[in-house]
Amino acid sequence: MGLRVPPSAVDAEQSVLGGLMMVPDRIDAVSAKLVEDDFYRRDHRMIYRSMIELARRGTPCDAITLGEWFVRNGIEMIEPAYLLDLVNNTPSAANIEAYAAIVREKSVRRRVIDVATQMVENAFGAEQDAAALVDGGIAQLMGMQHVEKSTEYTLRQALTIAYDAADAAKARGGKIPGIPTGLTELDDVLGGLHKSDLIIIGARPSMGKTALLLNMALGDAGDAGLISTEQPVVQIGSRILAIQGNVNASRLRNGSHDDEDLARLFNATAALLDPENPRELMICDQAGMTIGELQRIARRWKQKHGIQRLLVDYLQRVKGNDPRASRVDQVGEVAIGLKDIARELDIPVVALAQVNRDVEKRADKRPNMGDLANSSEIEKEADQILMLYRDEVYNKDTQDKGIAEISVEKNRHGPTGFVRAAWQAETMRFRDLSHHGAYDY
Repeated sequence: MGLRVPPSAVDAEQSVLGGLMMVPDRIDAVSAKLVEDDFYRRDHRMIYRSMIELARRGTPCDAITLGEWFVRNGIEMIEPAYLLDLVNNTPSAANIEAYAAIVREKSVRRRVIDVATQMVENAFGAEQDAAALVDGGIAQLMGMQHVEKSTEYTLRQALTIAYDAADAAKARGGKIPGIPTGLTELDDVLGGLHKSDLIIIGARPSMGKTALLLNMALGDAGDAGLISTEQPVVQIGSRILAIQGNVNASRLRNGSHDDEDLARLFNATAALLDPENPRELMICDQAGMTIGELQRIARRWKQKHGIQRLLVDYLQRVKGNDPRASRVDQVGEVAIGLKDIARELDIPVVALAQVNRDVEKRADKRPNMGDLANSSEIEKEADQILMLYRDEVYNKDTQDKGIAEISVEKNRHGPTGFVRAAWQAETMRFRDLSHHGAYDY
């Protein structure tokens, strides 16, 4: 087999550059799809880089300004006549995003070839074990689905981005930007579960952490993945049926459920498996899982099932990749690994976390994010931190029976504060209360 030329679409590259000189205000839309290295030809990379730089300075990137920029910076490889040819030979600037998609597709193909070639070289070597080799290759391949975005902006660009975001929010007509949690008031505070976010839910045992996680799993019809390191799949399935069917969970466990309960279970199963409204919840109940294993499973679920969120029960039961590391270091590694996989797969990751038992020595036993067990790394990596508390666990005569407090301790998308939700212990369901919580803006 002879040498093959790497995939490229030079004509599409030319049309992107020519189109940007015709409509310079499309640079932000195109730069969200393309980076400099997506261009195959070196001179095209140079032209695109210069366009981005001019846009950052607030200067239109037409053939005249680009030509003057090259002269001023001593760049002789770009002829002014070629810039004019790009403009004159571009079929239509209206199709610029379609041209950009072609350029990106060819770029991804070249990168796949590069990664596969490197994997072959590594496979022949003995430096990496097989699992690490596969993980590295999969991570690189899946990372190609996302375009690296600029991390430097002018004030003009920042204001444009903010204005576009506000305009998009208005166009949603009040609909939250993220995935619903199943609790309206909580969605009002969080804006739903946001892509690439790590959301931590902390609480002491018996507060209903797992139940809240499963309520979130059922709060939206999108596909999800659940990592359960503590409970086997039969318990997870029973809890889901109890929540969805509004059936007493204790009766399901001890076999005392009646015909009415069975009818509710049948209806719950039919609703969850309704082909008219398909949803998938992938479940892994492997105990003693490492963060590397968790990431491999999440990548596979994303690739094969298109999961839109990942739920983890719970963070401190996931092990670090190095068993010799201290417990604190392992928990920190897990927190970083969960945030990394959220960004890599561009999905929200919701992880439960245990709270230190010292909270029970206080008069007010409501936990805060400083009470998270084992590692301050959790606080640093999390985008949102929620603390779950039910007063009736400690005070049997409380006036707040059947009420759960969800304290939003950290929220990168909006206010902190708390919301109150109805807790139905028999069915392990969380539901909205009619009144509102308190929010700190």
